Amino acid sequence: MKSRIIIFLLFCINFYGFTQNQEKSFFNDFNFIIHLSKNKLFKEAEFEREKLFKQQGIATLYKDSINFFLGQAYYNDNKPEPARIHFMEVSDQPFFYYKAHYLAGIIDAEKDRVDSSIANFYNIGLSTSSDLNELRTFELAGMYLLKKNYTAFDSIVQSAKFTNQLIRSEVDKLNFFSVIDKKIKRKSAFVAGALSTILPGLGKVYVGNNAQGLASFLTCGLMGTIAAENFIHLGIKHPQTIFFAGMFTLFYIGNIWGSAVSVQVVKIEKQFENKHNILVGIKLPVSKFFN
Repeated sequence: MKSRIIIFLLFCINFYGFTQNQEKSFFNDFNFIIHLSKNKLFKEAEFEREKLFKQQGIATLYKDSINFFLGQAYYNDNKPEPARIHFMEVSDQPFFYYKAHYLAGIIDAEKDRVDSSIANFYNIGLSTSSDLNELRTFELAGMYLLKKNYTAFDSIVQSAKFTNQLIRSEVDKLNFFSVIDKKIKRKSAFVAGALSTILPGLGKVYVGNNAQGLASFLTCGLMGTIAAENFIHLGIKHPQTIFFAGMFTLFYIGNIWGSAVSVQVVKIEKQFENKHNILVGIKLPVSKFFN
């Protein structure tokens, strides 16, 4: 009996020693991978990661830590796609889960994969933290605004009670950007062209280019005045009258066409600017919440 107890104790001591050595090995490998990623040696870091993950007994926390820090290194180095892959591989253990999956959702939004981002935030689910739940609701509202689904955006913002001051201030900004977005959408190329037909330059004023509108008005007005004077003094068939009448017609038609085109140009510019502002707005709370 005594010999069996001694054998059992020796086994426990050896097993404990093996476990401790294995844990130390995992920790050293983990530090090495983080070191490689911080120095932007991503190929080497990926190789070491795959080698480590093939080992038996590696804890989920080690895997999550490596995926998160490697994803963070990619993200900081402006490599969003591999960053997203690693963020999405972080398990639902709470330590790294929320920040990793929120950042993955932001990456999708920046890459115009808004539907994927919305699905990701819904999959995150509710938390025991009211602040995290408010952040999730806020991000979903921002995604619907990026998608130009104003009905869904308004519904979320109006029904949610945002008590977190940081999120509340960003919600106010999203409401402001929503108003701008709706105004941009209402501008019509036909209306701009019609207004410039009635009065040269008026279409560009309608678009918001007051300086260009004034320039078009003065140019067309000058050409029209010169053409009219030549017609009165020299007659309609005189080469000088024909020349200035042609110039007036060219500027007049160009003013109409330019007004119609400028609607689309301004729309694209303002939509791009507004989209950028929305993306900044939805990223800010994520960065402040988890830093």
